[in-house]
Amino acid sequence: MAQIRKKRFKEKRLQFSLVPGISTNGIHTGWYFNKFSINLLAGISAGSRHLEIAGISNTSILSNTGIQIAGVANVVGSNSFINLTLSEERERMKDELDKPLMHGIQIAGLVNLVRRDVSGIQLTGGFNQSNGSMTGLQLAGIGNTVYQHLMGTQLAGFYNIANSSVSGMQISLLANHTKGALHGMQIGFWNKNFRMPGKRTNPPTHFRSLQVGVFNTSKNMAGTQIGLINMAGEMSGTQIGILNFFSTKPVKRATKNGVPIGILNFGSKGHFTRFSYNDLFVFNLERSSGNCSNCSDTQYGLPINDDYQKFNQNSIIVSYNPSSKQNTDGYWALGWRFERLMYIKHTMFPKKNGPQNGAHFLSWGAGIQHINRSEQVKAALSVVTSFQGTYGRRLNLFGARYLYITARFSSHFYENADFGLSPPMLLLQNKSSDFKYDMWLGYTFGIQV
Repeated sequence: MAQIRKKRFKEKRLQFSLVPGISTNGIHTGWYFNKFSINLLAGISAGSRHLEIAGISNTSILSNTGIQIAGVANVVGSNSFINLTLSEERERMKDELDKPLMHGIQIAGLVNLVRRDVSGIQLTGGFNQSNGSMTGLQLAGIGNTVYQHLMGTQLAGFYNIANSSVSGMQISLLANHTKGALHGMQIGFWNKNFRMPGKRTNPPTHFRSLQVGVFNTSKNMAGTQIGLINMAGEMSGTQIGILNFFSTKPVKRATKNGVPIGILNFGSKGHFTRFSYNDLFVFNLERSSGNCSNCSDTQYGLPINDDYQKFNQNSIIVSYNPSSKQNTDGYWALGWRFERLMYIKHTMFPKKNGPQNGAHFLSWGAGIQHINRSEQVKAALSVVTSFQGTYGRRLNLFGARYLYITARFSSHFYENADFGLSPPMLLLQNKSSDFKYDMWLGYTFGIQV
């Protein structure tokens, strides 16, 4: 039996309608591509070439290459196989793998929906959705969704989703998510992806990635995370936050580990405790957490090609001085410091000549402490910053691993003249304005366990 051929689509320059079926195109409105279309309430067409406006909704059965403006909703690709023979349906399925159904601009009060790919702009007060890939911009009051790849920008009041990957930006107040790779930026309260490339990615890539939020998570992170809580599986990038979580296992030998910068770092390796005396405080207690940046996955974890085993450490510091010239009650401080340590590596086989591995270390870093002259924490400005270099030598005596000495350049910024510290090796001082400061050279002696 011969196949009955369906009616082909038609072109129309201008179309007016009240609702679908009551229009200048008659009851078969879905058979027409309109260059210009005005729908008082709602309209259906095969597609719009230039401009389509509706009080409530616009529906394009096949595709749209112009501008759609609707009070409530725009829909493209509601049924792209209507009015086709079976052979034409197969050809259209092949074409839709490469061509977007929407190439233009959609503006709606509540919803913009495209059944497959979008190349253009979607603007709405509610939701934008592309069931295929998106190239361009989605701007929504509530949320944006792309079921495949995003190459462009998503801006939303609450959430952005791009299932396959992101090459561009996702910015929202609440959540940004992709199940694939992030080649670009996520900014929101909660950011999540599977992989973040960066300069330490193996094999090398020119792609870079960044997360900025309260809570950031990535399973394979070689980019940068900035937030209160950062979580990564295999981490070879940079984490900057209050709490950093990362894998305790070293990454592949050809790739260096990342840099965690934060108050507490979980997955820590190479941490230490220090007791010291310096030019400002009689008692100092320091506890670190961090990671090894070049440890290998060999038996002893020593680097394969480097002469030093390198660690990134973040220290919480508590200091106390029982008395001073200005105040017999003394003063105390709480602070933080980031430090880069390098322990000498003599051999890859510690059992053969192990004592020479880690016999001494070098380090440098920067820190900040807030000083108080009572048992309470004062809001008044009284901050000491320092840049320092340290040399340590192994002792293995009375439980102490290393004896070390530090040279420091310190600055004290304060607003009350009574907060002055009178450091011994003063270089520069200003007490004539509301913003007072002292700068000096300092020292530290201590033990590391």
